[in-house]
Amino acid sequence: MRITSVIATSLLAVTACATTSEDASSTAVYDPLEGWNRQVYAFNDGVDRAVLEPVAKGYRAVTNEPVRGGVNNFLTNLNQPVVFANTVLQGKPGAAIDTFARFTVNSTVGVAGIFDVATSLEVPEHKEDFGQTLGVWGVPNGPYLVLPLLGASNLRDFTGFGVDMAFDPINYAQFEGDTEFRIGRTVTNVVVTRERVIEAVEILRDQPEPYVALRRNYTQQRAAAIRDGREQEDPFKDLPDFDDYDFGDEEEFESQE
Repeated sequence: MRITSVIATSLLAVTACATTSEDASSTAVYDPLEGWNRQVYAFNDGVDRAVLEPVAKGYRAVTNEPVRGGVNNFLTNLNQPVVFANTVLQGKPGAAIDTFARFTVNSTVGVAGIFDVATSLEVPEHKEDFGQTLGVWGVPNGPYLVLPLLGASNLRDFTGFGVDMAFDPINYAQFEGDTEFRIGRTVTNVVVTRERVIEAVEILRDQPEPYVALRRNYTQQRAAAIRDGREQEDPFKDLPDFDDYDFGDEEEFESQE
């Protein structure tokens, strides 16, 4: 599940690209490996065009929204133990209770999570991963990375990727057919995630510089996730309001020039 959450974050980040232009903010991302990253981005785009996009469009063509919604609900529910662990580590007891309640209700009444009963009961959904947890703890992004097949990331989030895999009980639980289940889960996750962002990827490809657009929006989206959507703190809030100061008669000042 964590693999496709990286893909989802990377691809969903492009939804704002249509309304943003390249500006100075795009250069604020620390990208010392840009040459390598661009090559990996090109490789990923080629794989996507050749394999993932056709499969995703085929999946959309042969299924309807209720079926796709049920599959997505099932996969999302499987990831709730990871979310729960991160809400605890971030010191969010309310979110931890919500996540535990969602997992319990949807796993039972919701038939293994196929039906999202918790949402109808107005239990909030939270999306947390260890990359966000590290961000909450104050760990900086580190260099921007484009990972083969996984897409946009950074050193902090890539580290979080490995920890989240350890948090996921399915990755080490032993049961009959466990290997096949894990493989099927990953493949299904990739297809489901790619289907959900078909339009977003098309928007990205229409950008003058898709690489820069994805880099900027991924970084902004992850920063917003760490802040839980709160407005970014104004770095100039403590500066004095110069309108409150009397600089003397303006005409007299101009006459002295």
